[in-house]
Amino acid sequence: MDYASAISKVVPGTFVPDLGTSPAAGETPNVGPIPGGAAGVTGAGQSPSFVDTLKGALSDVNDKLQASDQATRDLADGRTNNLSGVVTSVEEANLALSFTMAMRTKLLEAYQSISQMQV
Repeated sequence: MDYASAISKVVPGTFVPDLGTSPAAGETPNVGPIPGGAAGVTGAGQSPSFVDTLKGALSDVNDKLQASDQATRDLADGRTNNLSGVVTSVEEANLALSFTMAMRTKLLEAYQSISQMQV
């Protein structure tokens, strides 16, 4: 298999390139755009960069943390009595932060692994 020609056939926004292998009898691979890819397009058909995606994700986590903090303050000050809403908000923020820290750990491990490779 010639990987250079297979890579040149990759269409931006698709999940798996067509490598020209014949599928099993009657099976055709279902290859299409990544879900949600069209919503995040910036400019003339370009996908958002890694930095933009990372900034957006961190901004969402920050918004959840701030909303959780405000809901907790409102409950403590007596401005709301919606305890289940506050608990849900706090748990969403906790899960978002935990996920972000797990991603940070994985990225650091990948960086360390790459930096230790022999050239």
